[in-house]
Amino acid sequence: CWCEKTTARKAGMINDASADLRAFGQTILSLKGFAATRASEITELEAGIKANQEAQAQATSIRSKENAEYTAETAELKQAIAALEKAVTVLVGGTGASALLQESTKAQVRVLISDMPVSRSLKSNQVALLHEFLQSGGSAKYMPQSFTVQGILKDMYETFT
Repeated sequence: CWCEKTTARKAGMINDASADLRAFGQTILSLKGFAATRASEITELEAGIKANQEAQAQATSIRSKENAEYTAETAELKQAIAALEKAVTVLVGGTGASALLQESTKAQVRVLISDMPVSRSLKSNQVALLHEFLQSGGSAKYMPQSFTVQGILKDMYETFT
């Protein structure tokens, strides 16, 4: 009869709907877990990105500081090289010349020593020879000293360049 057929059909539909509800509930729970996992991963990745950006900023700051130091040292070394070149030229040209040239040469050597970078120091024997050269008052020792000084200055020039 109609009631029995309809009741059976309705009971079957209710059973199917109950099974679908359980399946959908399980799907919802698994998707919530998946979403929670992804949210956690996103949080970790955002923290990693922030740390990376901070490290990049720090590295950029360090590179800028090192570049400024390099630029300053390069300018100082270029100035020292120019002074060396000028002193060598004056010494070579002034060897065997008058006392006026000797004083000019001494002045050039004094300028060179005062402009020399702190990071580039001379050996103690070189400093002693330069000091002796600067202290000499145009005596006969000038010629050998000037050749020695020329050698020291040429060595310095070759080392710097």
